[in-house]
Amino acid sequence: MMPLDATASIDPVAARVPEVRRKEGRWLRLKAYLSAALLAVVAFLAGIFFTILLLRTPLADTPLDIVQRPILKAAGIPADAHKEWLALEQSFEYVDHFYYDQAKIDHKEMIYHAAESAVSSLGDRFTAFNRPVVAKSNNDFISGKFVGVGLVAQISQGHYLVKRVIGGSPVEKAGIKEGDILVAINAQPVPDNISEVNSISEKLQGAVNTKVKLTFQRPSDANRATEYELTRQELVSPSVDARLLPGTNIVYIEMNRVFGENTIKEFDSKVGELAKNNPDGYILDMRGNGGGLVDAARQLVGRFLPDGVVYYEDAPINQTHMKEIDLLPSTELKIYDKPLVILEDGGSASATEITTAALHDRKRATVIGQQSFGKGSAQNVLQLPGQSYLRVTFEHWFTPGKVNLYDSKGIKPDIEVVLTDEQRKQNLDPQLDRAIQFLTQKS
Repeated sequence: MMPLDATASIDPVAARVPEVRRKEGRWLRLKAYLSAALLAVVAFLAGIFFTILLLRTPLADTPLDIVQRPILKAAGIPADAHKEWLALEQSFEYVDHFYYDQAKIDHKEMIYHAAESAVSSLGDRFTAFNRPVVAKSNNDFISGKFVGVGLVAQISQGHYLVKRVIGGSPVEKAGIKEGDILVAINAQPVPDNISEVNSISEKLQGAVNTKVKLTFQRPSDANRATEYELTRQELVSPSVDARLLPGTNIVYIEMNRVFGENTIKEFDSKVGELAKNNPDGYILDMRGNGGGLVDAARQLVGRFLPDGVVYYEDAPINQTHMKEIDLLPSTELKIYDKPLVILEDGGSASATEITTAALHDRKRATVIGQQSFGKGSAQNVLQLPGQSYLRVTFEHWFTPGKVNLYDSKGIKPDIEVVLTDEQRKQNLDPQLDRAIQFLTQKS
């Protein structure tokens, strides 16, 4: 029997075996990780090259088509026009390589033209691609924003008259009144017998904080003209104007611009104040009003009717067919029992026609004037990269009488009255006169 010896030495080779094995294990694991990582990188790169191959090579009617289609969809490329998409891309490339005057190449302009042409090919006059400057202008128009001095003009007997002064504007602060005549801009006389408002209005516009000198004459003092130096500001044009017509107990409501976010608030404030006088009737003037927000139209109908259908929605993309869309009832102003006339013309469109048709078909209003525009459809307004917008028709709508205004080309008035250009120049308004006559006889 071998004696125990606490100081007996240990074989150094045997002692190193576990450490060597541990190092070998770590190295094997590291090699496995590196191999897996390398394989993943190779697979990733192979996937990229394969995806590029699928994006750049038409494979319709081949076994790889089933793999290619979801990749094209994810990339936003129409699978049913893949070759044509590649032709568009290559056209850009070939222009870059071969066009004679390289300085004239503007890729943004080329892309904008391509987008505009693509959308216009649908043949829908209301579906459109809007460049950033157009998109901003449209947004400002809906919001009522503009840069100017704050007057709304009209032509009367060859003179450029102030029809309305916008509250808080430079014109109001200067003391200029409705009916004043503009006789000069920056000392340049306004032409006699002028016939176009726009030719002068454009000169009143400009950049914010720029100055313009305007000379006005008050009709009561034809021998004296006063010059004002005004600073242009960003202003908001009111959606609604309302007043009691002289010599009558009829409230005249003018919808100045398209229905926006503040339209109903303005309507309730201005019309509500006049409604306290118990008027004999109302005239809702929507001539030249191109529409705007549909919910604002539903709210406006809700001022004249307590409940019911405003229009029927037909939107195949949403799997909706002839869905009833009701009015949004008013908790403020309720004008249910007073005679109502709506004035319309060829410029009345979209949400304006929704309002008119709803009140007409429900026997709530009489329509006077000329046939409306006949838009009969609604658009989604979608923001794109670079502040451009796409307006795309997603639904048609039908009146409560189930008439498609897109097909019928507008609302026919109950009483047709034509307003001629000559009458406009003379500041005559036979349509408004006929509405007053109708309500006066009715009352």
